[in-house]
Amino acid sequence: MSTEGSGASRAGGDGVHNEDTFLVSEGLGLYVVCDGASDAAAGEVAAGVACDAVAASIEQSERDVDVRHARVARFVVEKAMKAALRAVAADGRTGPELEGLATTVTMLLAHGQLGVIGHRGDSRAYLIRHNRVHQLTLDHELTQQVENGTTTPSHFDVFAVELQPLDTIVLCTDGAEEVVEEPRIARAAAELSPRLLSSRIVSAARRRNPAVDATAVVVRVRGERGQKWLEVSQPTSGTTFGRTLALT
Repeated sequence: MSTEGSGASRAGGDGVHNEDTFLVSEGLGLYVVCDGASDAAAGEVAAGVACDAVAASIEQSERDVDVRHARVARFVVEKAMKAALRAVAADGRTGPELEGLATTVTMLLAHGQLGVIGHRGDSRAYLIRHNRVHQLTLDHELTQQVENGTTTPSHFDVFAVELQPLDTIVLCTDGAEEVVEEPRIARAAAELSPRLLSSRIVSAARRRNPAVDATAVVVRVRGERGQKWLEVSQPTSGTTFGRTLALT
């Protein structure tokens, strides 16, 4: 089995300042959403730093180890989560304007039937299977701890999910979660491409509450023969707030 994915993001308020970011890399089997904390300085900086650190860590790990094994994949995701949160903490110490940087991180690393999710904060991961939506993650407070005089994030979760053909995984920030939980989204998941479904989710979230940022990454699990989905256009190479990497 393989996965295909796409993401969409829209800024709340004036439509310019967005503290969310996302990453889709089918070549790595990696999908990420991050939401910079709105009560901390430069939330969009924190989200971007975390997303980049996750990608760099996973890319390095996949050159060194076989991530198709559950234990190895869990270790790789845990390592990536630590790298991301340490990178954010380090950036927060570079100047007073960045003090207090914080972000959520929710990621999926998928290979074959194995999916491993890393999670911190109140962005969420959902599984849509047989027209039902299941919340996979539990929300966290963005707390921190001090070790050896250095402040670092204190908690995150890593767990495995057995994937089945036609499963849909949705990673989303809190601005989109109410839309993802709607039954009509579960029904649409069986028919729409990841690109179209992620766009529908974000557009609906914007209509529901135009004041908040909303981001969704949709990941579809294909069977051996692949599937055909309703599509309107090919995925773009990137957007203002996220990017799709070419298959490698």
